[in-house]
Amino acid sequence: MKNFVKKLLTVAVFLSCFSVFAKGEKKGAPEVIYKYPYEYRIIANEIREVTSPYQVDDYIVFTQQDSVRHVGITFNFEDYKEIHSFMRKTMTDEDGNVTGSILFYILEIPRDTEFIDYRLIVDGIWTTDSTNYESYYNPYTGIEVSTLNVKNNHKYETKKSENGVHFIYQGEEGQKIRIGGTFTAWDSSIYELTETKPGYYEITIPLPSGTYYYAFYNGTKSFPDTTNPDRAWSGEGRECSIIKIN
Repeated sequence: MKNFVKKLLTVAVFLSCFSVFAKGEKKGAPEVIYKYPYEYRIIANEIREVTSPYQVDDYIVFTQQDSVRHVGITFNFEDYKEIHSFMRKTMTDEDGNVTGSILFYILEIPRDTEFIDYRLIVDGIWTTDSTNYESYYNPYTGIEVSTLNVKNNHKYETKKSENGVHFIYQGEEGQKIRIGGTFTAWDSSIYELTETKPGYYEITIPLPSGTYYYAFYNGTKSFPDTTNPDRAWSGEGRECSIIKIN
């Protein structure tokens, strides 16, 4: 019995160590965890090299070389009080061999923002961003910060994608939001949206060409997609939304 217990403990320790390594915590930066919004995941997938910060729709992408243990970033709109850790993206070749890795952070641009000031913390040392030549010195605080202008086109909406239709719903957090329509014979139990952040729900459904009527559901209540202006009435006399796929 004692030997059996020892074996269980050995396996538990091994799995624990493997879990930590798989998440990238050994070097201080976690690997990408796919609990983020659809757009975030697409942007992260496209990162290939270390560059100056760049904007993709409602996001800013920051990158750093993976030659340090930890990189954090702080922003002016949070009074530099919150430190956000960069994540690690590991690249592989066609054979699955690791070819390198990059540290990155993707910022969702706050509403009504025209510029962003920020500072990095590299292995505990506060500094400006070496990939960004735009910076300024504040004589009142005695601090130099990196800065960049942004185009704020902050807008969430249901839209067609390469994988089908990406449906978006925004509301109160902690809800069970479902979707039903002509593509489910109005059965709302087939698809449930995922809450990827508080009050932000999404799902991608592969749909062939055609015209579809649909609505969101919360319990027994149904309601149209507020991000889609095309509306109609279902056979049950309820207001719903329409989307056409060519």
